[in-house]
Amino acid sequence: MESAISGHNVTDQPPQQLATPLESPGEKSPTNILLPSLSPTATSTPSSTTPDAKVAIRRLGVPEPSRPQSRTVRACAQCQKKKIKCDGAKPKCRFCARSGAACTYTKSKRESQQLQFQTFEQRISAYESLLEEIISQGTTQDNRRSIQDAINRRFQASPDFFSTLLAANSPLDQHLPLPRPGLSLRRMHQAWHADETRQALALVQQPPIRVTSIQHWTSLVDDDVASHLLSLYFTWENPTWQLVDQPQFVHDLERGRTRFCSSLLVHTLLFFGCSFSYNLTRITDRREEKVLGEKLYAAIQRLWQQDKDSVDLPTVQSSILIGLLCCTFGLDKIGTRYISRGAEISQQLEIHTEQSPYFFWDIDDDPATILNCQKLVSWAVFDIHALACQVYRKPPVLDRPPAVQLSQEEAAVLDEGAEWCPYPFQTPVMQPFVYTASWVRSELVAIVHDIACFALKFPASTLSSDDWDYGYTLHQRLLGWNAKLPWSVLPRHNTTPHIICLHLYYHATTVSLCEIFLQNQSSAPPQPHRFDPTPIKCQSLDTIGSLVLLFKHCHGWKSIPIVMLHYFCVAGIHAVSKLHPRDPKWGLVLESSVVGLWHMSLGWGRLCKAFLRTIDLVLKARIRGQGGGSEELPSLVPPKVEAIFKQMSGSGSFWTETDAAALSAGYIVHHVPGDLKHNQTGGGSGSSAFRARALQELLLDMEGLAISSDAAGE
Repeated sequence: MESAISGHNVTDQPPQQLATPLESPGEKSPTNILLPSLSPTATSTPSSTTPDAKVAIRRLGVPEPSRPQSRTVRACAQCQKKKIKCDGAKPKCRFCARSGAACTYTKSKRESQQLQFQTFEQRISAYESLLEEIISQGTTQDNRRSIQDAINRRFQASPDFFSTLLAANSPLDQHLPLPRPGLSLRRMHQAWHADETRQALALVQQPPIRVTSIQHWTSLVDDDVASHLLSLYFTWENPTWQLVDQPQFVHDLERGRTRFCSSLLVHTLLFFGCSFSYNLTRITDRREEKVLGEKLYAAIQRLWQQDKDSVDLPTVQSSILIGLLCCTFGLDKIGTRYISRGAEISQQLEIHTEQSPYFFWDIDDDPATILNCQKLVSWAVFDIHALACQVYRKPPVLDRPPAVQLSQEEAAVLDEGAEWCPYPFQTPVMQPFVYTASWVRSELVAIVHDIACFALKFPASTLSSDDWDYGYTLHQRLLGWNAKLPWSVLPRHNTTPHIICLHLYYHATTVSLCEIFLQNQSSAPPQPHRFDPTPIKCQSLDTIGSLVLLFKHCHGWKSIPIVMLHYFCVAGIHAVSKLHPRDPKWGLVLESSVVGLWHMSLGWGRLCKAFLRTIDLVLKARIRGQGGGSEELPSLVPPKVEAIFKQMSGSGSFWTETDAAALSAGYIVHHVPGDLKHNQTGGGSGSSAFRARALQELLLDMEGLAISSDAAGE
């Protein structure tokens, strides 16, 4: 009972009386002291004699507060990339130190803004300083060079600050662009803005053809220069024949492919581009073009030896273009071999046949695009080859026209939406109808080919009645071709260069047909009413003169397709025979032809000078042969013609004996006065008869030079 009561008393004690002996009121136990165990062996039972004995109650320990971890403000670039935790240690964090990676830290947003703000302040200060110097220099023409020098000095001192200004299309950049090396469009802009007397015509901002991979093909020019020169070629020269398909060529050039592009072809087209380029402030200044042209031509000679045996389309195109270049150098006996070589390779490639293996082998090609390419290029090869055979009286390599041809409907679809402008100028903008012109030209080329083959019969044989009938048939084919031309290729509606050249081609072909009969007839034709070549020839020559004036009026002599050499010579010599006080047109034709040849001589070759010398000597021969009218005729010669011909024979002669000795030209010059030399057969001192002569033979005869065939480059 007593034990029970004692136990009850202990149990019923108030809680505040159960404090442990290790803890006094108001004190807390240290956290490192453990409470006693409650196991029976370790616990002493309070005796009944010590009722105030206290029992220790076990308590949970208070956890020690952890030290706050430091937060990484910015992780390094490597840790950010790998998305791992970075300790932010510098110069290397723990991860980069263990992995051996480069440990870099990017600037914070605030630091970047501060740095950008400082850069803007420095740039504005530099701009203000530059503008102050520009204002102090003035804006007159004499001070533009000083302003450009100031910009150059500033750019060299702080290229980072001024690179944005120079790259931007700002008013300062438009009016005072920095000079760039090479024959780029930017150089033309510099000259154009520097010329205060320039016309209202504006220049384009970008070349129509932009290339970015020219370094794969040549180291002589950069992309800007290449874009400029290729744009000149494809604007002025290529539309006449479409020898190079522009989309396929540019596609392969950019991708380094050799199916429609090669290093030889690229250098050749760039050389042609140099011949079309000039200094806008002085059109006769082509010194830079000449320097680059010499380098390009040296590369062409080297690359030809490397590629001449390659049987591919770029070699065909390059061979023909090199042949045309040789003809402009007065070496048409060599040039025609190149043209024939190109025709031979095209035969091996079978580009004139349907489904030519060369064109149709890549399954990734668009069949319609490739077929159009084949049609244009195959006819262009046949066209130039037929023209060379006609002009130079050479037997053809290609005996029939291509089997593929654009239809009128296909040409109309391809021409839809196309525009042409006289690059580098923005205006006038015209619809060129290039594909329609190619379609109609193909039928004319077939007639040219037949006339060239027919001319090879003479002078070995005499004209027969069948020949006269055939001449009548050929002339009717020419008339039929001209009669059914669509309006889009008529000069009164379309005055683009390739359209004017198309009609010059037609009339020059008519003259060539008539010359076959006029030079080889021994008596009157059996049926003169059917085909009378004399009035037909005169009418075509008169039209050629009018077309030359039209070309000058529409395009001037900025850039001239190479075939215009032939038409200038024909028109110039005919104009000499037509000079008369009652017909001032022929003085203008003579001036246009002579000035046109003069400008072409700056970019092409010796043949231009040979043609000028020929017209000069023909004019002098006519003045000598006029007898009593010799006082009147010199007054009809335009002053520009007199000035150019004076340079032909004056001090520092434009035409020298070396030029004559280096000439190797079989080019046929028609209707030459027979009294050019007193001992020349076929014309007396007062004769006004005309007859055809080979250019080299004619010049040697007129100038009284005795040069062996070896020295003449045979």
